[in-house]
This record gives sequence, C-alpha cells and structure tokens, in this order.
Amino acid sequence: MEIRLMIYEYMLLPSTQPTTTHGTSVANLLPDFHTYFSEDTNNDPFTLSVRTIDPWLGAQASRTWRRRSTYHVRTGTFPHYTQSFTNVYSSAIKGPFLTTTTPTTYRVLLSPYTAHLRSTVPSLLSINRQIHAEAAKILYSTYTFAFHTSIEAVVPFLSDLTPFSRSHVKNLSITKKALPYTKEFDRAEWESLCAYLADASRIPSSSQPANPNTAWANTDPQDGPPAPNMFLRHLHLNVIAGRPEGGWDHITAPTARDYTTMLRMRQQWGASTGGMDLEWAEQLMAVQGLRDVSVKALVEHCAPVQSEKAAFWVAFSKSVEEGGFGEWVRGVMVGE
Repeated sequence: MEIRLMIYEYMLLPSTQPTTTHGTSVANLLPDFHTYFSEDTNNDPFTLSVRTIDPWLGAQASRTWRRRSTYHVRTGTFPHYTQSFTNVYSSAIKGPFLTTTTPTTYRVLLSPYTAHLRSTVPSLLSINRQIHAEAAKILYSTYTFAFHTSIEAVVPFLSDLTPFSRSHVKNLSITKKALPYTKEFDRAEWESLCAYLADASRIPSSSQPANPNTAWANTDPQDGPPAPNMFLRHLHLNVIAGRPEGGWDHITAPTARDYTTMLRMRQQWGASTGGMDLEWAEQLMAVQGLRDVSVKALVEHCAPVQSEKAAFWVAFSKSVEEGGFGEWVRGVMVGE
C-alpha cells in the first residue's frame, strides 16, 4: 500500500518543476473579464480551475462533451468575437441576450504544475475499482476546485463525479458577481448551487456520518444509515467589490452585528436592506459541515454613487474588504 501511495502522489500531486511546454489556453471560455485575471487560473499549484466553455468557440471539443453534463447559458451577439472583450454586462452586447440559451459544458484548466494530470488521471483511475478509490481520494481531497464566476458549472461538475470521488472533494472556491449587475438568471444559478451544496452536506439527525475512506467498499445501500454526499471542509468565497474614484474613507462599512440585524429584519418583516437583498448570503449559509470559510474582496473601480442600491453596494464592498462581512459569514457557517 505504501508503494502505491508513493506512485499516486507522484502521478497526481502538483509537479515540483512546472512545465514550460504545456500551457492552458483560455481562448474558448465563456467571456468574463475576471476569468483572464483571476489569481487561481495558473499560479496556485494546488488549484484546479473549472470554467464554462463558450458554446460558440468550443465546437472542437464536442467529442468530450459526451462524458460531461451539458447545461444552458445565456447567449447573444457579443462584440468580443471581433474585438477585445471588456465586460459581460456591457450595454454594447447585442441580440437576445436575456432570452436565448445555448447548450455548453465545462472544462478544467491545467496549470504548468498540473499539466501531467491530462494523461495520468484517465489512465490511473480506469485501471480497476480499488485503484480508482485510492487514487480518487488523493486527487479530489488534495486540490481546490475553483469555479470563479462560472457558478453554472459547479453542479454539473460535481454531479459527473462518482459518489465516492464527490465525497472526497474538500475545498471549493466560488465568486459572487457584482451585486448591482446580477441578473435574474444569475440569482437562479446561485440558488441552485447553494441548494445542491446544502443538500449534499446535510447529515440526517438520526444517523452518524459515514466514513468516506471506506464508502467505496459499501455496495449495499441497506448496510448503513444515509450519509451526506459531500464532506466539504473549506469554502473560499470571492466577492466582486466596487470602490468609487473617491475611495472609501468617508463610507461606514456594516459590521457583523449589522448583518445579523439586517438578516433578522428580512426574515421577520421582509424588509429590504437599502435596496440590496442579502438573500444570496442566506442561501449560502445553508451549507453545513464546514471547518473554514474564507472571504476575499476582488476590488474594482465602480461608477460614482447615484442611487440607494449603489450606495449600499459600495458600503458592503468596504465591509468585505475590511472583514466585517467575512466575520458574519464565518460566525454562521463554521461550527464550533
């Protein structure tokens, strides 16, 4: 067993000497400014980034789609096909953007540290059931699977894994889009993601959690009590934040206690929070079993504040950057 472990680690862990000949192209990904500049795309050896393929630029990969779940994304006529792309929410987008959907799927971006996984994973995991179980445990518990703003790809990706592999996914990273520019379909995708993670992590009160290390050997569903589908331990939440040209110096950021009060107001009286609903955070808080939640602001320039909604977002953004929002989220989601 020790020799097999050494082989698994050699074949599945990040390379100590990153390759210079196998880079990861992002040319066929669904347009998103943050995809190209996200820090998890190539730099972190222990991160595997998962992104949605642009349905109009990913036809060459159609054969591999048979092995992956497909899902629909909103499409239209984008100017980036003929010029540099800047903002998916730009008013320059033409066509039936809010009414047309096109099927696509996801892809995993391999960095210079993980380029070898392109050949080692399919060859190793297909040998036999025992090796699949032993190798999958190392593979899926070692890496952080980072989806950034490709929220629509999370459920299909996790659903495509075997139950045993899915039970060993420990670390996820997701990004919440800029709140003022969130569309209705963005909200639906976020709600679907949170519902899936909450359901997969829920442990029935009458049962003890199953041991994921031996779950592969249990072929009889009657052998034990129902157990969660995932044992997620670390969630990294990026939040796209806005900082106006004048900065945040004269803006009061909400504290963790303020968020608790706002959530109670919404639950008891249905009150909105300065024109900005925090329902998305409440949906995320239904996920159980986490040992750590890290929250980071991805700060970008925003237009001058001209509405109550924008004013709340700017104050909220400062709170994310300074830690008040993260303190609130951790206080609710992380068990003692």
